[in-house]
Amino acid sequence: MRPNVVIAIALVVLAVAFAWFAIFYWTTKTSLFASEYALHTKHAIVFTALAVLALVAANFARRGGVAARSR
Repeated sequence: MRPNVVIAIALVVLAVAFAWFAIFYWTTKTSLFASEYALHTKHAIVFTALAVLALVAANFARRGGVAARSR
């Protein structure tokens, strides 16, 4: 696979958005995407994990995947 910079950049932008939501849920009492007005730790953990996964995927997209490194 060839490196795909456009997908890598899109994934980094997505990771930043997920990180923003994670920070929002860690610090704010809200009912956004939730049923009650409170701090939503589970939502924050999920958005943190999604941000990390998006950055890992961006790294693979930037490098071109596993097949490109084995050559």
